[in-house]
Amino acid sequence: MFQTNPMSRRSFVALTAVGALAAGLAGCAPRTTPTDKADETISCDVLVIGSGASGTTAAAEAALSGADTVLLEKHGGSGLAASSSLAIGTLYGAGTKLQEAAGIEDTPDGLLEYFMTRGGDKLDPDMQQFCAEHFGETIDWLSEELGVPFKEKVSKKGSDTVPRGHNIDDRDEVALEIMNKRAQEAGVRFVFNTAAESLIVGPDGKIEGVMAARPSGKRVQIDAKRTIIATGGFCRNVEMINEYCPDYQGVYTEVGEGCTGEGLQMGLDIGAAYIGHGGTNGILACPVEAGQSKLIDKKAMWIDSSGKRFVNEDGQTHDIYYTVSHFPDQIFYAVYDQAMVDALDEHLANCFEMGLERGYFSQGDTVAAAAEDLGLDGAAVEAQLTAYNAMAAAGSDSEFNKKQENLVALTEGPFYVLSMGVCTHGSFGGYHVNTDFQVLDEQGEIIENLYAVGEVSCGTFIYDDYPAGGCGLNYAYTSGRWAGKNAAQAVLA
Repeated sequence: MFQTNPMSRRSFVALTAVGALAAGLAGCAPRTTPTDKADETISCDVLVIGSGASGTTAAAEAALSGADTVLLEKHGGSGLAASSSLAIGTLYGAGTKLQEAAGIEDTPDGLLEYFMTRGGDKLDPDMQQFCAEHFGETIDWLSEELGVPFKEKVSKKGSDTVPRGHNIDDRDEVALEIMNKRAQEAGVRFVFNTAAESLIVGPDGKIEGVMAARPSGKRVQIDAKRTIIATGGFCRNVEMINEYCPDYQGVYTEVGEGCTGEGLQMGLDIGAAYIGHGGTNGILACPVEAGQSKLIDKKAMWIDSSGKRFVNEDGQTHDIYYTVSHFPDQIFYAVYDQAMVDALDEHLANCFEMGLERGYFSQGDTVAAAAEDLGLDGAAVEAQLTAYNAMAAAGSDSEFNKKQENLVALTEGPFYVLSMGVCTHGSFGGYHVNTDFQVLDEQGEIIENLYAVGEVSCGTFIYDDYPAGGCGLNYAYTSGRWAGKNAAQAVLA
């Protein structure tokens, strides 16, 4: 995943930066201007750019509201390159029928209070209230009206004390398929393999559509009465990450291939305001397996490059991600003993062997020897493991309050040290929008006929760290739902 040769702490970080750069350059389309001569012209009431969760929802709702709607996608199929296609399918919300069925008493007001404790107090209070009020409604809409299957259990997420994580049965791909079918049946015209490159601005400053290009170089002018940008974030654009999220330079990313930032840039080019505070969403990463690998085991002991424990291993993944992201080397290590290795299933055992072969993981008769093989202070790691095992024997983690069921002594040699890192799953920044999801300019005025939904506008809702798992996905569906209706109503009024 990261490289094929043995890895040092520095090379781990350097390689992830190179990988992100290559992905960003590969995804960027050349820029055009509205004065380019078009080879083809398409006209519509509402144009939606991007076919992830927010874009497909916006297109479906616009068409169902009576607007002639075009959904433009730079890749070859609906949602293929969107981050929502990779999401596990959790949506955060309050006051839902699923909560009621589970005996959970909750209200949007309670959710608003939670949002305010997670950075919402530093943002537009109207957007915080809008999301708190409508997130639960969106979950009920998906479940009751659209038939998206949800699990009965509602989970606790983030630092929240109330269960508000509603989990789609399987992954978000299920909801995307249902939404895509809804859009098709509503009459949305899908235009694939066509990349929007620049907004068309009329003499009165109003947005009149976009100029786009096909892989052949053919120029396509799309005239639209309303345009909704749903192009996702910019984690695959190294220059944008360096400019807007400098604390996360060089962090490996697994976001959708379409998240290259040009959908945001074309709005900034015509004076749209950017809002963001340098934050990203992310997970912990294992160099031999994409996603939240189960080799990142909560029953292991996790240490930093000094050999010290730094966190409760069974704490919230997003919060641990922020801690590790701010380490100078952006790396942490998991200490295993032989008993943990013996418990791995076939798939994880194969991944583990790959890690040993490639030098990401090390083995030693003592934990000090294994640590030293990766350039760590063996004596420091040995001392930390001794203290950890003493706490496990006592049944209480006096350092970080790890749950007793995960506080397991590591005593059976040989010992292993596994190099781990972090991975971005989204950028928190983009268009400044109001609660109608209209894009604002740098003076706070509405840019007529232009809307933005989903991750490309989530900086209006999320400050600098993730409130809880499922907030981003629900923001995508909720913003898409309302923007699609709003844009159609504006056209048909």
